[in-house]
Amino acid sequence: MRPLDASTTVSESDWFHAGQYFELLKKHCQKWTGQQRFSCVDVFSHSRRFETQFKKGGLEAASYDIQNNPEHDITTCYGFLVLLDMGLGLLDAGLMPCAPPCSLYVGISQSVHRRFAWNLLGDTSRQCVRLSNLILANFVVFLLLMKTFRPNVFIIVEQPVSSWLFKQKNFVDVAKKWSLCRHLTNMGLFGGDLLKPTHLMSNLPTLTSVERRATKSAKAKFDSRISRKKQRAIEKGQRVKVYYVRSASGKFSGGPDLSLSAVYPHAFILGVYKAWQRQVL
Repeated sequence: MRPLDASTTVSESDWFHAGQYFELLKKHCQKWTGQQRFSCVDVFSHSRRFETQFKKGGLEAASYDIQNNPEHDITTCYGFLVLLDMGLGLLDAGLMPCAPPCSLYVGISQSVHRRFAWNLLGDTSRQCVRLSNLILANFVVFLLLMKTFRPNVFIIVEQPVSSWLFKQKNFVDVAKKWSLCRHLTNMGLFGGDLLKPTHLMSNLPTLTSVERRATKSAKAKFDSRISRKKQRAIEKGQRVKVYYVRSASGKFSGGPDLSLSAVYPHAFILGVYKAWQRQVL
């Protein structure tokens, strides 16, 4: 079952609720005898671009995403332990970029998830919303365990600006434990096809270097670049990507290429990598 970008490989009756097994998971961490070898563990990463960048630098790295490996399913006990073991394998000062599935938190799917300030969990009568809530809940448990057993790593949690995820109480609590700071950037200013205002919650001090504001001048340059790109595609007889569709009533919905907007531009990956290098070297 794959409602939007929130996925699971098992039926709801078999979902793993990590919070119910927190003490057992702590014992697993205490008894862990693996090797700390990763400089980067990229969590919820279909593109694996952070892993690729770190390996280009001669460093060991890994990625975790259900779209690449069905065993990377955070809603199962085995899949959760796979992620936990990857996290425990991080070296001190290693980097853990995380992009929890956002499609059931962002404004464009408001009519589906129905999240509001007075109902942050949304419409839990919908299985896809319950699934997205569980993915976040298990991810939060993972961050709590990492805070205890790998407190010296750097984490980045990314979400579009319109996402309700950073307002969820369980995430707010764990963000405080990690002393995460919020950074605003725009993926379109790194070469992305959409401006995509983005928030990064992180404890990496040098991440300020990838903050990008959509000033009037920056937006004008972005609009000009996208206009030229579309014109070149038309001249070559290529299909122009459709990320959003606007209905007659003025409402927006996802287009056929919307999922492509989740892939980080290479310039952003390189910027984060350099920011991490400045911090640890």
